[in-house]
Amino acid sequence: MKRRLPPLKALQVFEAAARRESFKDAAEELNVTDAAISHQIKALEEWLGMQLFRRRGRGVSLTDAARQFAGHLAAAFDRIDAATKELDDNPMSGTLRVSIAPFYGNRLVLPRLSRFHALYPDIKVEPDMSSAVLDFRKTDIDCGLRYGHGRWPGLIAKEIHRDSLAPVAAHAMVEGLTLPLDASQLASMTLGFVEGDEADWDRWFTKLNYKGPAPNDFLGYGNRARVIDLAFSGHGVALADEKLTAPDVAAGHLVRLHPERMEGERAMWLVYPDTEFPDPRVIAFGEWFKAEVDAIADV
Repeated sequence: MKRRLPPLKALQVFEAAARRESFKDAAEELNVTDAAISHQIKALEEWLGMQLFRRRGRGVSLTDAARQFAGHLAAAFDRIDAATKELDDNPMSGTLRVSIAPFYGNRLVLPRLSRFHALYPDIKVEPDMSSAVLDFRKTDIDCGLRYGHGRWPGLIAKEIHRDSLAPVAAHAMVEGLTLPLDASQLASMTLGFVEGDEADWDRWFTKLNYKGPAPNDFLGYGNRARVIDLAFSGHGVALADEKLTAPDVAAGHLVRLHPERMEGERAMWLVYPDTEFPDPRVIAFGEWFKAEVDAIADV
């Protein structure tokens, strides 16, 4: 059967431009000029006899028909990529780019990364240390470690570890006090929380069946790194994940104030694009890192 196929080069250019919704970004990905992208898109539009992009000043947007066409092409290119990898004698090789928030990465990922490289010497993990939430379609990032509830459209999310929350603070904040503190002592202190998780402290005190005066000195922050910074500063208590704070407790920078722990609403997840053929290196990295985190001893 003779196939009616547009020029493959033009299809590759269109798929990149559609995925990134930018001719400029597609040119950077494919290492060609902006003019070359425009030329290929125009040639494909002429071949198909239809407009694929709406030009708006310096920006572009896909037509409805082009968006559906781009989805089919992305799936086809995924199949070609997977078939090519099957021919590779060692698909577990090359550079694996992983997006990681700096606060989390510096504490739990980077100190252990040499062990992954020892297991998989042909894979080079390249951490992209950024707190930005990335659109995987528009970057060359392969996967990420993302904190949240595990629901992100277009991404597979595999849980690495769920929050196990316990109160921590700097030694200076509890100097002269006998540990562990009781709930009433904690209720009188400045309590830090992540905005959106305001109910965590209420749940924690309820778990202890605390009936005393309600806490009234709270400080909310946009992320948990800043809440833990509050604890480091000696100006407040953080209700923080035990795995995340374990290195600092072990080093004596923070101290556990109470033995009670509580499962949190959020977790750390390995995330990667939802494709028919996941990158086996991503799966290997996720399984390795989960085993590493599971092995962190309670403090």
